Amino acid sequence: MEKIIKNIRFNRAKAPYECEIMELDSFFKMLSTFTYFGKTERIHFYVAFIITEGKGKHFVDFKEYTLEKGTILFVAPGQIQQYEKNPQFKGYLLLFTENFFRKQANELAFLNQTLIFDTTLPSALIQPEPGVFSQMLLLIQLLQAELSSNDTFVKEESLQKLTSLFLIYAERQKQRNNDSISNHHYLSQYYHFKQLLEKHFSQERSVDFYASLMAITPKTLNRITQSAIQKSAKEFIDNRVIIEIKRLLLFEKLSIKEIAYSLNFNEPTNLVKYFKKHTGETPTSYKGQ
Repeated sequence: MEKIIKNIRFNRAKAPYECEIMELDSFFKMLSTFTYFGKTERIHFYVAFIITEGKGKHFVDFKEYTLEKGTILFVAPGQIQQYEKNPQFKGYLLLFTENFFRKQANELAFLNQTLIFDTTLPSALIQPEPGVFSQMLLLIQLLQAELSSNDTFVKEESLQKLTSLFLIYAERQKQRNNDSISNHHYLSQYYHFKQLLEKHFSQERSVDFYASLMAITPKTLNRITQSAIQKSAKEFIDNRVIIEIKRLLLFEKLSIKEIAYSLNFNEPTNLVKYFKKHTGETPTSYKGQ
């Protein structure tokens, strides 16, 4: 089973705190030595592109983003991305793992409930006001200086606080811009459901299953998703499964049969019917586009 997508995991040997800042200039030079541009990868950590100069494109899952000065793009674990050839933008790359916040319960809870890394929303890009962007850029530069410092006194805590503050600024901007989350009363329950779905979607697609894990009724779960994102729980589950099928169809050399069994469909024909019901086309025709 040959894969055409590369799984990228965090290099803990290079960055023992599980947080890293890279200047995009240096990063792109490193990629060019491996003729890496245009190749597809699935990341297993959190990423933010902070753009300070130039303009270019970046591809995440099935969406093309325009990156230019003053924009910030967020990519979540599990997403698939692709670098354009010969990028013409500069800035910084922030990378960190969930384990980076392992000792900070509040920060970890915040990370799991942010809109900036919510892959169900239509856009992962923000463009803060210039003054706010300057403050966020300063935090990135302070974080870079702290990472390169030889002073280890409460260094891990310092890195966590600077990263948290950067994410808080980004989250404020995202919440101001976002129209998809309409009822913040249900946000914590919505994100709990989302976390459970991310863990179990490859094996479970029933609303009853997730409602049971949350110790609520299916009707209450539907009320949560309808109030938060104007979708039923079943629509939300199906949307996540369809995204994964599309990823596997486009980015991995798997047969329909292999994809069906990996996502717990009893028969390949069931996956074909499911995909056509939700997209209007067959997996084969989608893959051939």
